[in-house]
Amino acid sequence: MSSNREARNIRNRYIRRLFGMILPACLLIPVSVSHADEEHVASACATLEFMAKMTALNLLLPANNDDVAELQLASQQMRELNRLACQPVVHDGGTRYQNTYANGRQVSIDLFNQAWYFPNGQVFTTHPGRSSAIYYPNGQLLAYGWTRGEETVFWPNGNPATFSFRTEQEAWYYPDGHIITYLAGVQGARWFYPFARLDGQVGQEMISSKWGRSGEYFSHLRFSRNGLAFVEQQRIRGKLVLSDAELLDVPGVLLMVTRLYQAPDEAMLFLPGDGSIAGAPY
Repeated sequence: MSSNREARNIRNRYIRRLFGMILPACLLIPVSVSHADEEHVASACATLEFMAKMTALNLLLPANNDDVAELQLASQQMRELNRLACQPVVHDGGTRYQNTYANGRQVSIDLFNQAWYFPNGQVFTTHPGRSSAIYYPNGQLLAYGWTRGEETVFWPNGNPATFSFRTEQEAWYYPDGHIITYLAGVQGARWFYPFARLDGQVGQEMISSKWGRSGEYFSHLRFSRNGLAFVEQQRIRGKLVLSDAELLDVPGVLLMVTRLYQAPDEAMLFLPGDGSIAGAPY
């Protein structure tokens, strides 16, 4: 009798010990999956922010054949996707599976693992937070493969912005094809405005021959009373001093430049060269 009781006690202790080992492991599984899923959403939202920067700049500096109304509509589509997919702090079953636009279209059947769509039905990404093609609301590709960089990135109008994204010492181009800089991500490199030199000589007007470096000069655009543009040399200081990493965020830096002239645009939505694309893509 006592031997049976002892056997039962040993068995019960074993079961409790085994249960004590299994339960913590089971509790860890959903936490781990949830963290990975939220990272996918964060990466997709950072990508959407980068796209919004590109669109804001294309609106400010359109090429000759660009449809400004289409670009404005694209910005509205991105704002709606951002509101439903990126604004919620925590995604529950409703925001993950049942998010819908005012027109009844669904954002995604599964925000963590399935394609995201704009209100017009155009796909944004087929695999959020993973390597996949990224599309603007007008169907134009932002990039064929969105991984850790070194991809060709396009403006909303289809023109290439750079042939190697997030790569130091790579060239970037304006929406109309003019050069921005030959050396992105390098403090002290030459950066250009998208128009011809104001003194009539050959070439583009230069923002600075040593952009981002403290104490160097940049050309600040000014306008006379009769509306003629001219440049005034000013020192680079304060928020205009930019690191190599900040100078990789070419669209962010350009939006900062537009704020020097209080341009009536959406630049105030973004911080200049703030590394906000450091996680896009990751």
